[in-house]
Formats: sequence, structure tokens, C-alpha cells
Amino acid sequence: MKKITQAIFWQTTLGLSVAVTLVVLLASLARCWQIGVILYRSDWIFPLSAYSVTLGTCLGLWLYARQKPDRQQKLWQFLELTALRCLGWRFVSSLIFIGIAVLIPWLKIKFQFGEEIAGSTRDPLLSLMMFYWIVWWLILLAAGAFKIALQTSWGWAFAGALVILGVSYEIFVRLQAVTSYPFSMGWSESSRYYYASLYFSKSIYGQHYPLSTLHPTRYLLQALAFLIPNAGLTWHRFWQFLLWILLSAGTSFALAKRVWDGNRQAGWLFAGWFFIFTLRVGVYYHLQVMVLIILLFVSVRNPWRSLLVIILASAWAGISRINWFPVPAMLAIAVYLLEKPVSQPDVRPNGQTVLAYLKWPVIWGGAGLITALVSQAAYIPLSGNAENAKAFTSSFTSDLLWQRLWPNDSFALGILPAIVIISAPLLIVIFYALRQQLDNVHWLRLAGLLGMTGLLFAGGLVVSTKIGGGADLHNMDAYATLIGLLAAYALFGKIAGEQENRSWNTIPWPVIATALLIPLAFLIPSLRPLPVYNAPKHTRMLTQLRQQVEALAKTGPVLFINERHLVTFKQIQVPLEPDYENVTLMEMAMSGNKPYLKRFYADLKSQRFAAIIARKQNVVILNSGAFAAENNVWNTKVSPYILCYYEPANIFPASMGPVVVYIPRQRKMPGCP
Repeated sequence: MKKITQAIFWQTTLGLSVAVTLVVLLASLARCWQIGVILYRSDWIFPLSAYSVTLGTCLGLWLYARQKPDRQQKLWQFLELTALRCLGWRFVSSLIFIGIAVLIPWLKIKFQFGEEIAGSTRDPLLSLMMFYWIVWWLILLAAGAFKIALQTSWGWAFAGALVILGVSYEIFVRLQAVTSYPFSMGWSESSRYYYASLYFSKSIYGQHYPLSTLHPTRYLLQALAFLIPNAGLTWHRFWQFLLWILLSAGTSFALAKRVWDGNRQAGWLFAGWFFIFTLRVGVYYHLQVMVLIILLFVSVRNPWRSLLVIILASAWAGISRINWFPVPAMLAIAVYLLEKPVSQPDVRPNGQTVLAYLKWPVIWGGAGLITALVSQAAYIPLSGNAENAKAFTSSFTSDLLWQRLWPNDSFALGILPAIVIISAPLLIVIFYALRQQLDNVHWLRLAGLLGMTGLLFAGGLVVSTKIGGGADLHNMDAYATLIGLLAAYALFGKIAGEQENRSWNTIPWPVIATALLIPLAFLIPSLRPLPVYNAPKHTRMLTQLRQQVEALAKTGPVLFINERHLVTFKQIQVPLEPDYENVTLMEMAMSGNKPYLKRFYADLKSQRFAAIIARKQNVVILNSGAFAAENNVWNTKVSPYILCYYEPANIFPASMGPVVVYIPRQRKMPGCP
């Protein structure tokens, strides 16, 4: 990274201020035109005027500084804040920084920027754009406070402020899931604890049950929480929070330590930034395990040890996610290509340079992929799912919704624009590092790195279009991890050149500043108030549900499609019915697993269950809206069959979605299969 002079920092800051204000101004005007706002009659004329004045002021300052060097020097000297170095000002500045850190989420929550407000005509997009603009100026103020408090440069203060704010907000957002709310906080939250419990099914349910066909390693990590006897739902939510934070932090630190080369200040800042980046993309904690193993133990100087490490990580990949099967080996190969030049003498036996250089990447890649395939093949019978082996390949028979690559109701930005925005600064970092250095990196290395990046990018896009996904970037996780690895080596100048005496290009400050800002921009919309629920009311609901379900269980088995964690944590004392859990049932419906669905329909038709606990069912088919395709699959392949043979006996209006007790119908509905 180039030395950040006062001129470079403030020119960049003015440029970013102009860019932020101009984007907000133009986007707001476009939105006003779209929704038919008459500006001279609307309150939005005031923020639009503020944007315009700010834009003019920033441009004026830039022109003022450009006219005469002495003016520029005086302006930069004034902004250096040299008069505020005493201990008192440093203490006050520390308080100001903390205050801003609290103020940003408070403003977002208090005034509900970006949220639909019942009974209000305020447009959420206009308010969110205004909030982004406010946050930009608060960030600059926070950077100033950070600079005074620690007596550092503006560049380090800006970077430090952004990273600290981002890490704090990321922890705050994740911590919101830790609550004592007794019912499921989301569509699939209950499923996670149930599938984790299956690793201890004998002790919890009294007999062994098949393990999950989806994300087994995720549930294995969550299962560790069951080692504490009688720990309740709140503890398990906290344990999942720790998995997110600790494994993401561990991976970030491992990558930073691998490249920082003594520059600890930059290393810690990069680790904090990468922590935010991976969580914003959505690299799940069970996948971070593989990345962590590779970063800690792969060494180009010890290829045999690296081979064992790759086999271990690939075995984990084999029971994690199918699109991650080759990823551990690819990450290790990327490290090899980055750290080992082709020109080294030890890769030239008998003059066969290229073949010798490729030996270990080929061995690692082949061993990793074979290990992942063998691992999955072994897990299928060991998990007790030999009769439903087709469930492990459900991704290959599910519909692909290509429209989700672009802005849509499920993801406002769309997969392709979002991943381009968040990864573009990293690509620019790599470009700047390699610019004018292409002859210092063998074409074979460049081809390998480019090929793997392109493959993971394309693969991530395809997986993101699978029905059930595409609402965020988490299926771009492998690409994001690799591009982060490449950018780290480029940023710290750790790419081994063919010519050792040549130095690497430094990265311009504007690129770094933009890269620092973008993950925080993705994070800000997630700032929401802590979930609040009426504890006495929900305790009464749970008691009533328990009494009704336990009474029904005396007449036959009770199926929990949803809220199965209530059985796991003994909040409802009934024998477990392991079939047709919400997440698996939905996956089988989306993938068209006919044997599984046929068995489900037969059990419903015979009214095998004395009761079914599920969310409120309907048969409404949507033409648009978030997850319309998923809604239509459920309301075509699941809901009609439940409603044909079962009817609601009681509805419990829980805060985060009603819980319904369905009992067998006395009379079959007309038109049922």
C-alpha cells in the first residue's frame, strides 16, 4: 500500500463524498419520479436540497484546493487537527467515537430507515438512501475522533474506524438471534437444533435415528452444545452465535497471519475486514473449518504434510456441501501457485519444468476430490440414509431460477450485481499488484489462479439460481474465499515472483478505501431492533400447546413438521416421529423426490398421525413476491395433501409465525387424491 499523504487522503475523501452524495441524489430523484412524488409538495425536497448543497460544497473545496498549492497545504494542515493532542481531547474523542458507534444503529432502529412503516407513506428506499448519506458523514466524524484519540494518521484512522464499526455491528446483528423466545425464530431455525440433536439421538430420544442428509457438518458442530446436559434453547442459540463469530474470526486471523509479514497493524485491520467480508457474503461456519485447516497447515515446503491436510479438509467437504468438494484442494493449490515460482531449481528435474511444477497441484487436486467423493459415499450408509440416497443429490434435480441473478423480489440487488460490487475492489487490488508484473509471474500460475477463480465464480452463480436459494450471496462463498485469499497476497506483496529482486506494485489508497466501505454498506440494512416478544403470553401458548399435543399423543403418533425443537428440548413430552421435517420435506418437494413424497402422501391419506404440528397451510399460488417459486412448490406438493386429510384444531399466534395443530378430518375433502 502506498504511503497515504494528506493530499491523497483528502482528495480521496472528497472524491468519495462527491460520489456518495451524487449517487444518493440521483437515486433519490429517480425513485421520486418512479413513485410519483411531487417534489415541491413533498418533505423530500429538504434532503434533496441538502444533497445538492453538499455536492456543491465538496466540489468547491476540491477546486479551491486545486487552484494553488499553498491553499491546499493550509487546508490539509488545518485538517490535521494538530491542536487537539492533549490528553483531555483524546479522552473526549474516545467518547465521541463510542457515541457514533452507538448512534448509527440507534438512528437506524429509532427512525426505521429502510423499513415499511404501517400507516406511513414514507418510502423505505428513499429513507434508506438518506440513512446511507448520514452514515457516510458519521463515519468521517468517527475517523476524526479515532485519529485524535490514538494520535494516528487519517488513513489508519479511517481504516480502523470502519473495521471496528463493522466488526461491532456484525457481532450485534448475530447476537440478536440469542433469545429465550420458545418458538422458531425463522423458517428453518428449529430444524438446526433438531438435526444437531440426532448425533445424540439415543440419549435424547431413546433410540438411534438417521442423521441429516443436508449440511451434516454444520449440525455436527452445533451438536457439541448437547455435551452440556439439559442446556436449553437459549444456550444452543448462543452456541451457534459463537460458531459464527469464532470460526469466522479464526479464519480471518489465519489468513492475515499468513501474509502480514511483521506489519501487525495492517494485519489486524485486514483480519477485521475479512471477518466482515466473509460474514456479509455468508461463508457458513462449518465451511470455515476447511478454510482454517488449509490456511494453518498447508505448506509448499512440506507437500506431504499438505497432502494429509487436504485429505482431512476434503473429507469434511464430502459431508458438507457438494459444491465445496473441490474447494479445499483448490485453496491449497492457490497457496502453492502464489508462493512457489516456476523458476525455483527444485522443480526442474531433467529439465521438465512445467511437469515437475504441476506434480503436487495435480496430486493434491485429485486426492482432494476423490476423498470428498469417498467421504460422502461412506456417510450415506453410516448416517442411516441408504434407503434415501437420492436425497444427497437433490441439487441436481431442482429447478434453476436464472432470473435471481438479477434484481428480484427475493434479493433486491440480485446475485450478479451484488457479488460484482462486493468483490470488485478485491479484483482491482489483484490487478494493481500484477500490473506491469505479468512477466514476473509464470503464465502457468496465472492460468491456474484465473481458471479456479472463474470456475468457482460460475459454479457459485449456478448454485445460487437453484430454487430455495438466491436470496443472498452465501452460495458465492467458495469464490469469495478464493478471491479474498488472492487479494490478501496481492495487498501485502506476498506473491512470489519469478525474479526475487523485483518489488510488487503498491495498491492505491482510493481502492483500499472503497474496499473498506463496501462490506459495511452491505451490513447497514441488517441493523434492526432486538427481537421483542411477550414472554408471559408465549409461555401460556407453549403450555396450552404442550397440553393439547401430549393429550393427542395418547391416541397416536404426533408429527412435528415445524417446531420440532420443542420435542428435542423436552418442552413437549411426546415420542419423536423422525420423518417429514420441514427442511427435508421442502428439499424433497423442490427436487421432486417421488419415492419420498409418495410415502408422505400415503401416510397422510391413511391418517397415520394423530396430529401434525406445522405452520399455517394454504394453497395460494403466487405470480410474484419473495420466494414465490418456493411458496408455489410447497403449496402444490405439500399443503394440499395436508389440508385434504387434516384440519386445524388450534392456532397459536406466536410472534414470528402462527403454530397450528392439525388433526385428522372426519370427512375427506372433495377432490382429494
